[in-house]
Amino acid sequence: MQGYTELNTYRYERKFVAHPLNRFATEAVVKQNSAFFVPAYSARYINNIYFDTPGLDCYFDNLFGNGERWKARLRWYGDKFGEISSPVLEFKIKKGLVGTKKSYPIPSFVFTQSVFNTGELSKLFDKAGLPDDIREKLVGLQPVLLNRYLRSYYTTLNKKFRITIDDQLEYFNMKPSWNHIQHSFKESNKVVVELKYDMDNNSHAGEISNQFPFRLDKNSKFVSGMSHFRNEIAQ
Repeated sequence: MQGYTELNTYRYERKFVAHPLNRFATEAVVKQNSAFFVPAYSARYINNIYFDTPGLDCYFDNLFGNGERWKARLRWYGDKFGEISSPVLEFKIKKGLVGTKKSYPIPSFVFTQSVFNTGELSKLFDKAGLPDDIREKLVGLQPVLLNRYLRSYYTTLNKKFRITIDDQLEYFNMKPSWNHIQHSFKESNKVVVELKYDMDNNSHAGEISNQFPFRLDKNSKFVSGMSHFRNEIAQ
């Protein structure tokens, strides 16, 4: 899949909220950085179905910033509904300030807005030829959240630093069984910037981030969406 980054090592992902700047102003700031960031790919929509345990272990670990945590999601690009091509199952793993991910290609499937039986996801994973340990992990998980946003990609010429810019953030609640995916929660004015780089390049990252007028933030889209739909347990 063009532009998809597979990780075999741990890396830093520094997150910033660009308030009160919009996407265009944020991109202008990135282009003015002395590290000389250039577009890496065309902007595109990203869609994710997040999974969690019945006790929401992943949500609480991320909410409270536990040093070792993980989250699972099914990701695809382009249209939110319809024929979903080239989806990828991801397990994002965080240890302290660095993280990595394990990625597994999943067969195409049809995702409908009116009625979607999440049991179809289990059948989909059965067809994917996943490793035994991943299949065992999925047995204890259920879909809890759908989100979507528009992402732009930038990179330095030496490819050592990447920046992504996300806006048009939208969230939909998901239930373990049948879903009518209609009402969404939107963070219309939020722009999230992520600076990504390998551990070996950490000593130079400050030269880049110190030029940003953005607020460093541990912003998690997963936590934002989950906290909105489950505000009775987020407080």
